[in-house]
Amino acid sequence: MDKQTANQLARFATAFREARERGANESDTVMYLVKFFEEVLGFDSLKGEISKELAIKDRYCDVALKLDGTVRLLVEAKAAGLKALADKHIEQAENYASRAGIPWVVLTNGIEWRLYHLTFAAGEGIVHDLAFEADLVEGLEKDADGLWSKLSLLSRDSMRRDELEAFWAQKKVLSAASVVRVLFHEDVLRDVRRLLRKDAEAMLDLEDVFRAVRDIISKEALAEAGDLGITKRRKKRRKVQKTDAATGQTVTEEVDDDEPESAAPSTTPGDEPATAELRAADAPSGGTPT
Repeated sequence: MDKQTANQLARFATAFREARERGANESDTVMYLVKFFEEVLGFDSLKGEISKELAIKDRYCDVALKLDGTVRLLVEAKAAGLKALADKHIEQAENYASRAGIPWVVLTNGIEWRLYHLTFAAGEGIVHDLAFEADLVEGLEKDADGLWSKLSLLSRDSMRRDELEAFWAQKKVLSAASVVRVLFHEDVLRDVRRLLRKDAEAMLDLEDVFRAVRDIISKEALAEAGDLGITKRRKKRRKVQKTDAATGQTVTEEVDDDEPESAAPSTTPGDEPATAELRAADAPSGGTPT
């Protein structure tokens, strides 16, 4: 973050803090936010990139940020005097966003900033996920660069480069749900079992490893991942040529070609049924193993 940006953030942090102390109302807060979007985030009101009281069907949104005449972000503003934002405050903005088909909504009182991503699923209503939250005053004091790494995603330049979408794609793939599901893939569990066997001569089947990994993951991450089971590997097929003993002709057949475990000790007879059963499915499946 350059010095000019740091100074601008500090100036607005002071302005919003003073607005909170004197109990500024929502109308005044919107006025300060518009200046913030102009001076810090680079939007140009004179070019129609900032709209106040944007009409969305029969409703009005506090602020909308546009690029090339297209609304890219809705802003639900709350009075600076409001000392704590809550998820319930996003409900009104959700309504606006669903009517306009806009997936990004910011909820802010100038000091607290929350960016939400909205998913519109047929038959499931609107699902909103918190993309980030930041505190302008505390963030400047504790981690100014970290604060700007979030707020800069709302800037005109970042939106022009679609950095918000790239940020969200990365956040989704690194979410607890995504990582947990990868950890319970059969190939990953087999690698864990192989490494455990190298440290101790113990016979382990995949269900043992599944339960051990599951037990050390937080309940919150497991809840986010939903129903879990060992994700089966897909069977590979390869063509082989064989000579028919009776006719002497060469024929081509397709056979299963599962990848063998690397350096894994031989299993005990009691372990074979579980392994065979796990290899039986042709495609990934869910369900908790028994």
